[in-house]
Amino acid sequence: MMTVIRKDMKTGKYFFVLDIGRDPMTGKRKQLKRRGFNSKREAKLALAKLQLEVSKEKELSLFKLPFQKYLSQWFEAKKIKLKPSTIQNYEEQIRYNIVPYIGDVRMDEFSESIIQTYIQKLHKGRKLSPATIRAAYGIVAEVLYKASQKGILNKSMLDDISLPRMPKKLRVWTADEMLLFLDAPRRVLNLTRHFIGFSISAQTGMRMGEVLGLRWSDIDFEGKRIFIRQTLSKIGEDSLYGFVDEGKTNAALRVVYVPDALLSSLRVHREHIIRERAVMADEYLPYDLVVCTKNGNWVHPNNFRRAFKVTVQQLGIPEIRLHDLRHTHATFLMENKVNPKIIQERLGHKNVTVTLNTYSHVLPSMQLEAAGTFDELFKSSDHSGDQ
Repeated sequence: MMTVIRKDMKTGKYFFVLDIGRDPMTGKRKQLKRRGFNSKREAKLALAKLQLEVSKEKELSLFKLPFQKYLSQWFEAKKIKLKPSTIQNYEEQIRYNIVPYIGDVRMDEFSESIIQTYIQKLHKGRKLSPATIRAAYGIVAEVLYKASQKGILNKSMLDDISLPRMPKKLRVWTADEMLLFLDAPRRVLNLTRHFIGFSISAQTGMRMGEVLGLRWSDIDFEGKRIFIRQTLSKIGEDSLYGFVDEGKTNAALRVVYVPDALLSSLRVHREHIIRERAVMADEYLPYDLVVCTKNGNWVHPNNFRRAFKVTVQQLGIPEIRLHDLRHTHATFLMENKVNPKIIQERLGHKNVTVTLNTYSHVLPSMQLEAAGTFDELFKSSDHSGDQ
């Protein structure tokens, strides 16, 4: 907002009020008023000098700002381009894995040693998984990098930070093991009612929260596709679960095309749900969920994971985590030469680089096949030269 120099009609003197924004420590708006100038020119010179002083003071105040204050300002701006479920993930990382450890560190106090000690506390003290530590550090590094662009600190301190290694090999099923798992309805006598959710994850690569938040209204049977409009996620500070919208417009939604076999299973499951709804009548909850309890309520992730583990044990196939169904889906597509860009879109990765890095274990065999393709080319070339 432009500062206007005005004349006090009672005294004949000039004055101005300079709005310097909100105090980064208190969040309160601050204004500076100066009066008593004999001419407008004199007031202009005083205003320019004060603006320069305020600018320098703001720079110094950023240097002294606690990290959690700077982080809070950065996060408010960042939220604009994040999905609701991602915002929830960021909030959990900030609340539990960042602020308790480095929230009070002043921006000008950061060093490679402080950051490395922070990583060690998460790794050896909290014993967090490498993926969780990397996610937390990713937020910290982005904030510090932004600060370095404003000259608050030197970004070179981030160059040699050591992070725990990620497991090199994902646990995935072979194609035969996957087929055996999907054939569970014919092989397991007391099959869990939640099996349809496992089947969805295996055949679409959807995340657990996306599967547990899936509604019948999100499925286009004619178009053979699923719209991911909401997820079941942790909400609030008490680790309670609830539904989070994933997008307000169709353009913002992820769309996953599904095979006919899955559509057939979904139709059978829908008939079962319709019968349950009729029996429960008014007691049936109106969530419209595909994976649900007998009264239509959402399924707790812990119960969903337990049911998956029991099913795998009943089938006698190698035990993997529920999330590994997603990895198995992606690996299967990679091995069958599906374009990585298509896999990225199905999985909802930020970009194709994430997809390629995550499933790099498939690439060596693809590299060998690529080399073999050239061998075949040269062989055919040799034969044509003999004729």
